Amino acid sequence: MADAFRKFPLAIALSLTLLLRISLPFPPIASAAAQENPLATQVCRNTTDFDFCRRSIYSDPHAPTADRALLAVIIFTKAYLNATDTRDHIAARVKSVAGGGGGDSGVARGLRSCLRRYDEAIRAVSEVLGDLNDDTFYDFDKLSLEAESNARACESGFHGRSPITPRNEIFIKLAEICFAVSQLFPYN
Repeated sequence: MADAFRKFPLAIALSLTLLLRISLPFPPIASAAAQENPLATQVCRNTTDFDFCRRSIYSDPHAPTADRALLAVIIFTKAYLNATDTRDHIAARVKSVAGGGGGDSGVARGLRSCLRRYDEAIRAVSEVLGDLNDDTFYDFDKLSLEAESNARACESGFHGRSPITPRNEIFIKLAEICFAVSQLFPYN
């Protein structure tokens, strides 16, 4: 039952991505790379890593012509897919550590904590994707910060560099982009 529930938000994200791919014309790669989206530039200027932000956004061929809602779908979907991949990686590491007899070690406890943290991050990002699907644009900022804080808490739970630091760093940057995109949706 829990696996089915975890996969439901993925179905939403994949459905949104498929819908975008079908409903929007696919721009030629050369023209897509040459086009600048002022919204994407505005968003990336409000992050800690402008180049990472641009690479993340423009990896989607619809980014050059995206409005704020499509830009949100692009980056929140990317964050969702990254978080679920990271969560699955952590689950495999937990299983590996437990199978090796280190189930009570500090690393194992930290990884189990990270597993719970990424479940929460996925829930927050999934909520935004569901809201985007319903044309409801409220609390994106809070949910972005919640997702980011869960990844930061995962990292800090190791009191030093964790075995998943690179993955945490990437998700934190994606969550920062999500927060910057959320600023395009001011509260009424």
